[in-house]
Amino acid sequence: MQNRLNLPPLEDIKKILRLEGEKLPSFPQAAAKLLEASKDEKSTLADLAQIVETDPGISVRVLEIVNSAMYGLKRKITVLSEAVVFLGVNEIKKLALGMTVFEKLFKSGHAEKFDRLLFWRHCISVAVLSMEIAKETQYPDPEEAYIAGLLHDIGKVILDAQGRLNYGDFIDELENSTDLVIEKERDCLGLGHDDVGAFFCSLWKLPEKLTLAVKYHHQPFGHAGLIKEEKLLVSIISVADFLCWSQGVGSFDIIRPPILTPEVEKTIDLSKINLIGCIQKMNSEVDNISKFYHFVFPSASRLKENLLRANLKLSKVNTRYYYQSGPLVQLSKEPGFATSHMTSKMKIELGKPLSKAKSIKEVLDIVMYQVGLIFEPLHWSILLKDPKTEDMVFSVVVGTGKDKLQGVRMPKGEGIAGFIMEKGQSLIVEDVEKDPRFSDRVDKYTGFKTRSIIGTPLKTEDKIFGVIELINKISEDIFTQNDLLILSSIAEYAAIAIERAYYNQALTALATKDALTGLKNRWSFERAVSSKDDVMKRYGTIFSMLIAVVNGLREEKDADAVNDDILKKTAEILNATKRRLDDIFRYGEDTFILLLPLTYADDADTAKYRILKAFSSTFPPTVQSQTRLQIQAYTVSAEDSVH
Repeated sequence: MQNRLNLPPLEDIKKILRLEGEKLPSFPQAAAKLLEASKDEKSTLADLAQIVETDPGISVRVLEIVNSAMYGLKRKITVLSEAVVFLGVNEIKKLALGMTVFEKLFKSGHAEKFDRLLFWRHCISVAVLSMEIAKETQYPDPEEAYIAGLLHDIGKVILDAQGRLNYGDFIDELENSTDLVIEKERDCLGLGHDDVGAFFCSLWKLPEKLTLAVKYHHQPFGHAGLIKEEKLLVSIISVADFLCWSQGVGSFDIIRPPILTPEVEKTIDLSKINLIGCIQKMNSEVDNISKFYHFVFPSASRLKENLLRANLKLSKVNTRYYYQSGPLVQLSKEPGFATSHMTSKMKIELGKPLSKAKSIKEVLDIVMYQVGLIFEPLHWSILLKDPKTEDMVFSVVVGTGKDKLQGVRMPKGEGIAGFIMEKGQSLIVEDVEKDPRFSDRVDKYTGFKTRSIIGTPLKTEDKIFGVIELINKISEDIFTQNDLLILSSIAEYAAIAIERAYYNQALTALATKDALTGLKNRWSFERAVSSKDDVMKRYGTIFSMLIAVVNGLREEKDADAVNDDILKKTAEILNATKRRLDDIFRYGEDTFILLLPLTYADDADTAKYRILKAFSSTFPPTVQSQTRLQIQAYTVSAEDSVH
């Protein structure tokens, strides 16, 4: 077990945690007994009832839930043993275990920045989704998957409660970083929540499968000797965690899609799972669970199918990107590659700068800089294919004639770059005058004299979208096969980074904007007013807020299209009547919020009546007889806004 888990030593745990009198955190006794009893085939319902009775708080909640409207009983149940019989082993186990873990471990936090309600919503969501995916993948014990999902991030709670470094400060740093959560934890805190969580699950002697799931839900596990069922459980938790983050139900209030390991992709074929159905069941179940805990979770958006699809595409790209060796590491393994040519320039690490690039432009700039250092060409460029016309466009140009060439188009198939784009093959041309594929049109346009060319395609698994082309070495040497190997490998790595940046940009847009209206969404609003300094910088010390509610939307099942049309037109009105610096958010199903910088009450009222007038003139009387726009105006200070 220890070898398979590869747990951190106690000395490392003590370095990152404050342990009072060397005392390690303990797992709730009632929860431990429930886990033990649920795995014992000889355990009876009476045994479970007896365990639940040892914790009065859980006993009361179990009776409350069984008598709630959710179950619709005609008579009231007052005896715990009867409630256990009615709910059944699995339901009691889930409710009681969840309640115990929440009350004893998760409820109170140390860092204010670590919102325990958001965190618990994430844990519950991963638990429910794990159970649904377990059913889809024929995992033999879906309830076990539920418990593994519930506990998967337990290491975060321990890092927050007893960490030597403030976990809230870590979350602050994370917001301004592009690193993965798990990588940032290891860099900032010393260990990741997966290793910390697995250490304590093992210490508490929790079931082995649960400990493995906690340990490997972010890590490759091909080396660990897991059996088929264990691999499936780890993969289920990983996928459920990923899907929750993709739907905006992460453990922190940030956009940071996780990465699935190659082993997870091999174990679970996501294309064969009804992911949308699983997520819908998760949303429904989480709503029910929130009633049991007597609190209201922050509202999660309706299922965003576009966001889910973008995340699935990004996940595949990220898996290849993070678990593929860097280009120069790969090359050193190539047969025939001359390692003597691995100069210090060639050993430049591409992976780290590329992993931090937030946009396609940043990726291209990094690649071009590194190519210039390694090959020392006189001229080098990246040509990208216009998807509409299939022309090749000089998108990034460095060297002689760069000002003239930037943005110039070449027809499909023209020149050496056109050949590379069409064939998808890397190419060296030692003397262009002897190669009929060479087009001198660019030379005539720029006055540059091309002697030799090396080029390679930028391509993903399913398409070629560009070419990296280098012309003439400064040294006047010819390009070599070694050069071609290096450039081809760099291009392969760069293509993945470009694809990743593209999906990241698309994902951010989807996550921060409302799909129906194109306005900023509730998440964007909450981010906009979360910090006094940010509010003052964007809106001033005094600003106004308009809350616009569309009343009278139809409630019939077939009225979605009509309601959507009204809401879209309302958004268009708000956009048309706003001032340049005003911000508009779709806050809820029928609610919009406008933030008006440096605006006092009189001007806020003017804006309000301008919107109402436009609404009245846009919609016909037949619509206005049922649907009305109500606007409330507030003038607030930046100090008050964050509260």
